[in-house]
Amino acid sequence: MNEVTKWFSNPIYVWTDEADFTDMGDILKVSCTEEYIGQILRPYENICLKEVNFHPAGTYEEAEKTRLDNIQDFFEIKMEQKVTGKHTASFRVYLPVHWNRSFMGIAGAGTNTEVDWFSAVRFNVISWPMALKNGYACAVTDNDTGIRLDCSWGFDEKGHVEWDHIDAWAFTTMHEMTEVAKKIVEAVYLTKIRASYMHGTSGGAREVMTEALLYPGDYDGLWADAPPVDHVNLTFTCVWAAVVEANEKHVVALSKYKKAREIAINDPVLRYLPYNSKDAFWRKFISGLLGLETEDGPISRRDIQVMVKTWDGPVLKNGKRITYGFGPTIRQWPLPTGNPMYGYYQRKPDGKLGLMPIAEQYIRWTVGDPDFDIHSCTYDQFSRIYYDCQRKLARYSFNQKDFTGFAASGGKLIITQGTGDCVLPYETMIDYYTEVFDYFPSEKMLNGVLRLYMPELAGHSILDWSGPAVSIADGMRALTGWVEDKKAPDTIPTMRYDFANECVVEASEVKLYSQWGFRKKLMKLVAEHKKDL
Repeated sequence: MNEVTKWFSNPIYVWTDEADFTDMGDILKVSCTEEYIGQILRPYENICLKEVNFHPAGTYEEAEKTRLDNIQDFFEIKMEQKVTGKHTASFRVYLPVHWNRSFMGIAGAGTNTEVDWFSAVRFNVISWPMALKNGYACAVTDNDTGIRLDCSWGFDEKGHVEWDHIDAWAFTTMHEMTEVAKKIVEAVYLTKIRASYMHGTSGGAREVMTEALLYPGDYDGLWADAPPVDHVNLTFTCVWAAVVEANEKHVVALSKYKKAREIAINDPVLRYLPYNSKDAFWRKFISGLLGLETEDGPISRRDIQVMVKTWDGPVLKNGKRITYGFGPTIRQWPLPTGNPMYGYYQRKPDGKLGLMPIAEQYIRWTVGDPDFDIHSCTYDQFSRIYYDCQRKLARYSFNQKDFTGFAASGGKLIITQGTGDCVLPYETMIDYYTEVFDYFPSEKMLNGVLRLYMPELAGHSILDWSGPAVSIADGMRALTGWVEDKKAPDTIPTMRYDFANECVVEASEVKLYSQWGFRKKLMKLVAEHKKDL
């Protein structure tokens, strides 16, 4: 078995019991035909059936993709979905012969509505082979945007922004996929779906939130892991380190950021205290950095000035703070082994700081230039682009907060957000949850539909970062138990996983945010250590 597909049998990605699956082979042989499915699709003018295939258990291959060695018997329905006048998506429905009677919508990542299955190894996301392994009928559509973190799709071949394509990505493609796929699933299995689910992480979590907010009847259970709930402001957080470096004309060696984090993360108060450079505890920490030795020499006063400006987060020319930054406790560089994607202090081969591709794309959409380089942006330009972005991309801020429609539909939504997230400042999620609360008479009623869990120091949709996170298996067990067994989870297990040795190295659990001990623990620690100031 190859190094990718072996993970689909790993306990961190398996949450169902094959003994509970129903053999639907005889039914599918009769109903899963091009003629029958063509009749189902007749009302949908923009959906075109291409082919229906049966794949026996064993090896499954596609051109330019990792071979799957442990796939189970399944039928595949291939369709084309016209999402705009110029763009046609690849839309597929996968039907396992041994079915758990539920449906799974597959969300993507970044600005893509699909994620390739190789990404599900260290990136904590459900791909269609993983859903099949767990017995789900599932569906996926690529919106004609690709499956990797190439975010250049928003421009046409002449370099013009295609707003209709962006609209399809943002609001309609996934809903239509869900609606059509569920009709196909119930028609070919000749039975009602027991429950429907969608899990998404990062940009895929944004898709999950959109389903809950705009199409509350689509899914019974949703799990949004690290959703970017304020896309426009987040964009400017994600590029801030590069803007600071370009304008301050001073490069701070990575070893100096690492030294600062080592001290902060080992401090009993600072490891839990949200970063604020004006806070007394953080002021003491910052002043104590001067002269500390690193492999690139001592930390200088100028180093500290640039580090603090970077940690503070994006600021406009008039001094107005846009949103949160990433403080000293947030790891902003890749692990020695493992996922190399994260961290805004890592450098590309050309020497420039790395950027989150989605943030870079948002800015390029705003300025209308597919080649715009934020690394050369002045503070004045940064402010102008921010105001333009607020105006042009307001509809893509994904900051809606009214979940009462989803509550009325009987849906259940789990949100997970680590306090060590290196892509999305976790303070933004706390603010978002507080504002969502305003739509409900009580937090108890809110928690009847939406439950937030914030694992301490967990990274961005990854199990091997700086703190234990919620695995796919544990999160889906919590969600399905809530939806199907009416057992609302007050806690969810968390783990930090060693992918090299394939073992759990740290295990814990995370409490429901409304019962979160994080703040109480912090208040107690602050009181105990005030004398040290």
